[in-house]
Amino acid sequence: MRFLRLIPFLALCCAASAQEISIYSEFERFDPFGQAVPQDRDPQPREILSPAVPRNGHLSVHVVVTAPAGTNYFLYAASNPDILRLTVYRERFVRCGDDYCPDWLTEQRMPSFGAMPESLQDMPDQNTRCYLLDIWVPPDVEPRRVRIEALLKTGIWIVAPMEIRVIAPVLPDTSALPRREDIAPVDAPSSVTAQTQLLRFLAGESAEMPPALLRAGDIIQRNASEDMLLARTLGIHGPELNFLSWWPFDFPGSGAEWYLRVRDFIYRYEPMNFLGVGR
Repeated sequence: MRFLRLIPFLALCCAASAQEISIYSEFERFDPFGQAVPQDRDPQPREILSPAVPRNGHLSVHVVVTAPAGTNYFLYAASNPDILRLTVYRERFVRCGDDYCPDWLTEQRMPSFGAMPESLQDMPDQNTRCYLLDIWVPPDVEPRRVRIEALLKTGIWIVAPMEIRVIAPVLPDTSALPRREDIAPVDAPSSVTAQTQLLRFLAGESAEMPPALLRAGDIIQRNASEDMLLARTLGIHGPELNFLSWWPFDFPGSGAEWYLRVRDFIYRYEPMNFLGVGR
């Protein structure tokens, strides 16, 4: 009799373990079958636990939902305290070589309803859907830590937590920057779009903002342009970032997340720290 009482509990635990929600950097794309796309595969993908964000700047992450066929769910995102602006986009898969890559964005109302698979005809074996969580920090938020949660609701709530660190620098207004789409082909590593803006900075050229946020590459372009504008505002010089710009060429197997080292350098910058000298 005791065993019979346990059966519903065990069934609920098994069902819960079959569904997962995970957070990855904007450079780590996943296909509809739960695998990182080959061109973005990183030997040691960064665990997104406590990323830094400048005020008036953005942080964007992929939210990956994995579940068996026939699963219906709700997706929700929230910050605590509620002082940030969160936008969730559904990423629509497109062909990229022999694989599928998440690409076109559709803004979602919260909570967002989803089902697995998206299409029984096109991807009957699909077990993964991808979303992009875009976080904006208002310029008047004091430097602090803010908890972010991506929540998946099936039979129970499953939580993917993250804590962002709002840092002191304030990103200047980007409205005066030139607007031109400058994103890599969908079958290229996602970091190539960020690399384009880095190379423009090293050449002394202005950062470029995308005309609209229609594709995942537009988000990467905007974020990298914000990084380069902040670098210029902080007084970072080309030689200080030049050695990082060669990372994908010196270490071609390092994966698409090499650009996060560039971002880390900018956010932690102190004059002359590339020579080991701080303020």
